[in-house]
Amino acid sequence: MVDIQEALNLQSQGKFEQAEKIYLEFLKEEPEQPDVSNLLGMVYLCTNKFSLAQQYFEFAVKGFPCAEYYQNLGISYYKQKKYEQAMQFFEKAIEYESQNVDFIRKLAKLAKDAKQYQKGIEFYQKSLTIEPKDCVGLNNIGILYERLHDEKTAKEYYKKSIKIKPNYEAFHNLGVLYRNERNLNESIRCLKQALKFEPHNDETLKSLGMTYLHKKDIKNGHKYFEKSRTSIFHKSERKKYRNYWDGKEHLDKTLLVYYFVGYGDHIMFSRYLPYLKKFFKTVKVSVPEALQPLFRQNFPDVEVTNTEDDNYDYSANIMELYNVLKMDFAHIPSSEGYYKADEALITKFKEEHFNTNKPKIGLFWQGNPNVLRNRSIKLKELDKVLSLENIDFYSFEIDDEENQISAYPHIKDLKPSLKDFSYTAAALMNLDILVTIDSAIAHLAGALGVKTYLLLPYASEWRWFDDTETTPWYDSVTIFKQKENWIWQDVVERLYDKLKNLN
Repeated sequence: MVDIQEALNLQSQGKFEQAEKIYLEFLKEEPEQPDVSNLLGMVYLCTNKFSLAQQYFEFAVKGFPCAEYYQNLGISYYKQKKYEQAMQFFEKAIEYESQNVDFIRKLAKLAKDAKQYQKGIEFYQKSLTIEPKDCVGLNNIGILYERLHDEKTAKEYYKKSIKIKPNYEAFHNLGVLYRNERNLNESIRCLKQALKFEPHNDETLKSLGMTYLHKKDIKNGHKYFEKSRTSIFHKSERKKYRNYWDGKEHLDKTLLVYYFVGYGDHIMFSRYLPYLKKFFKTVKVSVPEALQPLFRQNFPDVEVTNTEDDNYDYSANIMELYNVLKMDFAHIPSSEGYYKADEALITKFKEEHFNTNKPKIGLFWQGNPNVLRNRSIKLKELDKVLSLENIDFYSFEIDDEENQISAYPHIKDLKPSLKDFSYTAAALMNLDILVTIDSAIAHLAGALGVKTYLLLPYASEWRWFDDTETTPWYDSVTIFKQKENWIWQDVVERLYDKLKNLN
């Protein structure tokens, strides 16, 4: 006789193959046992055999419909990324546990994680019918409305959450939302309220620092960035790079300038490198390999090195040089341009790609989706601009994951020729105008003095401040900023008006 208890013990010990054999043997003799089908489904779920798990959960639901079995069936679909079907079974599960708020919240979180935002809202709303004063649920609904780009409703739910019980999460989320709306004073107020609950929360400290920098308040901006270094990230940074520079002269010493990520940040803040030579005998800068040729060419007094260089006395983060040098945002240096491209490469690109009398427009439309989700634009949204005749368009896109360019055979794809940023710089020098989103190439073009039309979201990064047409960082850059977050139509219309008479 098959011993189900033995199978349960094996399953709890992670001995799934042995448990599977017992369950299968039992079901061979007694196939109409939904509880055993559910247990076997759990074995398959734990061993990533999701289609088999689905099959046995379906047997379980058919034999005995209940919340647990519907939930498990939904999870088997969820694991196969069949999210719409998963949501249907989660809804069925909730019908059987309509008063179990923890159960409903669990499924709401799964919906949120699967980016099924509308379903997540529906599930959280069900939980609120049971516990209407659930400040956590209200906050989570706010998050989901933000993901649906409905900031107005999101704000209402964050406020409802705070009204029921002042809490860290809602104050933080509301503070970030206010910054995205450019309501900077309210952003500061809410983020400071959040810090009363979690004084050392790194995300809130950095967010507050960003809001102050957005206001061009360097003192307070860096005050909160400095506090945020209590985080694990900054502890590891300080541990790796010793003796942070205090801004004083050390004429017999070596300074290492470093930064972890962001090609654009390297380019943007490298303008401060020439000011360091009067403080140190030797200045080194650690940059990614793709930037090294460009840096060597443009900063001959600086030694370009790698992240493993340990031969230095002091260190400084490249993004903080302006603060250490006490150079405010009212006097940003080298806005007229501080990079030069290799003349031989410029000629090479001209002969191979740009040997035409038509106006030459460069395009860059897609950035890293994990950084500023709202900054990219679909190439299709630029159709009106791309329909302009007697213009040669050139793609500088490196990661066109959706292969959007395939629908536009008249756009010349430069990707195979862009080996590193020194090649990109040379190609840019052949353009009449670069049209780009907020990305590294925008900074490179600005640093080269190339005429650039920068497409910005309404909720842009702090570095663009509240400017809507020009920027103190780059004289050659003209800003085209959204008038409403996520909506590019007005930007494209203004861009079209600028380009239509280019010939």
